[in-house]
Formats: sequence, structure tokens, C-alpha cells
Amino acid sequence: MIKSSCINLNNQQLDINVTAKQGCYVEILERTKSQLDAMLSHHSRVIVIRLDLHVNHYEDKNTLLSKFIRKLRKRLCRQYDLKRVGFIWVREIEKAKQQHYHLAIILNANKVSHPAKVYSLIDDIWMGWGQPKPFRPEYGYYKLTRTDTEAYQDAFMRLSYMAKQRGKGYKAKQANDFSASRLKPP
Repeated sequence: MIKSSCINLNNQQLDINVTAKQGCYVEILERTKSQLDAMLSHHSRVIVIRLDLHVNHYEDKNTLLSKFIRKLRKRLCRQYDLKRVGFIWVREIEKAKQQHYHLAIILNANKVSHPAKVYSLIDDIWMGWGQPKPFRPEYGYYKLTRTDTEAYQDAFMRLSYMAKQRGKGYKAKQANDFSASRLKPP
């Protein structure tokens, strides 16, 4: 757990979204950075798309989200001829009785230049299963290049919200609070 407003990961100082009352989980921040870096090592430009998924009913496990990620990855790879799809998600329960998920998808921006069709694909899958319309935050996507440290910092700061302490831990033992793709640099 870190309560500082910045963190040093792999000799890179990054600002994070913390408050005085709560910190961020370092493991989630590390995985976020590793997946951003892995995608940028494969592609000169990436697009990071952020959204929230709400569910109708509480479930002990993250089965629905796992199924969603598998289906989304398959459709994205087929539609855009992608070789890899990066992602990170966190599970939270706060005031509602059922969990919701914060999700970031990381794609090759040389093939996906704008998120509109990706959002539409996400809506089709998620709402096709009878789930509520996914929430898209204002300014919900970032385009990163290997050399644009300011855009990288902005995206990381936004994604660091997913590592916040609040809302985590309310789950069955067999469920995870977060997960991420396991992309590695070449």
C-alpha cells in the first residue's frame, strides 16, 4: 500500500491518484505499468480505453467478466487483425450490493485509431448479456507513443485510480480483486 502522491517504478517517477485517507495498491500499479510498457515495446503507438462495467447481480467469482474479456479479445483480434490485447481490470463493491468493474483496454493504435467502434463492440457484448450499459468516463481514452512521457504520465495517473484501496476486498476467497493481461516485451 502506498499513500504518497507518486511512485517510482523501474526508475520512472509517476504521479498517482491518492487521497489523504486512502492509498493505492502497489501491485495493481506495477501491473498497470508493466502492461503499458509491454504494449509500447511491441507497438510505436497504443490507445488506452477506460470504462466501467456494472452487473445486475452479485457473483462470488468474476466468471462473467472473464467470459467477457475472452469474447472481447477474440472479436477485437478478428475485427482489427490484432496480435495482442492488453487489459487491466479491478473489482469493487462500494454502496451497491453488487460488484462493478473498472476496465482499461490497451490496443495497437496503428490499427485502432479511435475508440468509437471498440465501445460499440463492448456495448454489444455486455448489453447482449442483459447487463447495464457500460459507463464511459469523459475523456476516457489516451493515445500514447514511446517518446511522449506527458501522455504516458496522464494515462498512468488516470489508471492509478483503479488501484485505490476503497472498494476492494469484498469478495469470496476464490475471486480476485484485479487481473491483467500477461504481455511481455519482445
